[in-house]
Amino acid sequence: MSETRVSVVVTGTAWMGGGIGSIESALARIFREAEQEIALTAYAISNGADPLFDWLEAALVRGVQVRLIINRLNDQPSDVVARLYRIATTYPHFHLYDFVAEGDADLHAKAVMVDRRLALIGSSNLSRRGILFNHEIAVLVEGPAVTEIGNALDRLLSSRYVREVIPG
Repeated sequence: MSETRVSVVVTGTAWMGGGIGSIESALARIFREAEQEIALTAYAISNGADPLFDWLEAALVRGVQVRLIINRLNDQPSDVVARLYRIATTYPHFHLYDFVAEGDADLHAKAVMVDRRLALIGSSNLSRRGILFNHEIAVLVEGPAVTEIGNALDRLLSSRYVREVIPG
């Protein structure tokens, strides 16, 4: 694909319909189509994000390398942290990173990038509400521009604010 394509996806009944796809379907597609790598940034992962964990583990079973950078890991719900630790110790190609900046700065970006060819950038947290119910919007990007998104995520990973929690 030599051209970048962008499509809008949403959650929330006010936006649905009229040919606009859903964030849930876009995320399912991204995880399903991953062959080599998935990189995610998350401000919050909350209870009830079971589809996310199912998609994540299905990709890991296929051997896809996953890098998840989450804002202030220890501030996430304890059952989510426990599940992420279990996944990290089960799959050596799952790399869990904690983002902690100085002061009140947070990692508020919500991005999922796959194989440097497909990415979802939007407003929704990785939660049941964010994936299914809140009124959220995102763009699904396909093509050469995704390499730039991957490069930005690589740069974030090498910043002083990010540390790997359990080396894969």
